[in-house]
Amino acid sequence: MNINIGCGFHVGESWLNYDVTPTARLQKIPLFGKYITTGDDTFPQNVIFGDIRKGLLSKPELAENIYCSHTLEHMCLEEMRISLNNIYKMLKKGGSFRLIVPSLESRINHYNANKDANNFIKNISMGQEKSNKGLIGKLREIFGSSRHLWMYDDKNMYNELQKLSFSKIRKCQFGDSGINVYSEVEDKNRFIHEEGHIEVAYHCIK
Repeated sequence: MNINIGCGFHVGESWLNYDVTPTARLQKIPLFGKYITTGDDTFPQNVIFGDIRKGLLSKPELAENIYCSHTLEHMCLEEMRISLNNIYKMLKKGGSFRLIVPSLESRINHYNANKDANNFIKNISMGQEKSNKGLIGKLREIFGSSRHLWMYDDKNMYNELQKLSFSKIRKCQFGDSGINVYSEVEDKNRFIHEEGHIEVAYHCIK
């Protein structure tokens, strides 16, 4: 079993693809769904609604591989720790876990080099550039929010993984897992931001 948590639009045929946003379900409602699309994209049909913050998405120790890309930063710190603990419980002994979150350190370094506060706030996604006006704007804010609630660097994410007794924790790059099924869900642009930020990415084993 392979579990893709917070899949968004990146789904794999060999994976159970979970996302917490109700948008994926609401988009399937005739007429109404078109008003809550995220840009020009719609969620694939095989996205399953599931919230890792609320509990396990499978029975314990069944998952061979778990992937979680650009998801944990949308949780408060307490929820992130609950989610990591649930992920650990779902993995079988020897199972692999790969995660990616935006790098706070990279964005701070970029700010220090350019001194562009507006760009910095935009890149950490913890501010709001425009107000959401009207009913449609409010619906998109509720069902399509992309704000970050907590940020990470290599050190603090490594510490979180270590606390849960993950082993062989290493920084990883796109395509270096050595496990074929990850090629179905990984996207190089999630490891390296369009502005060149090298994101926090780890591969570890239970």
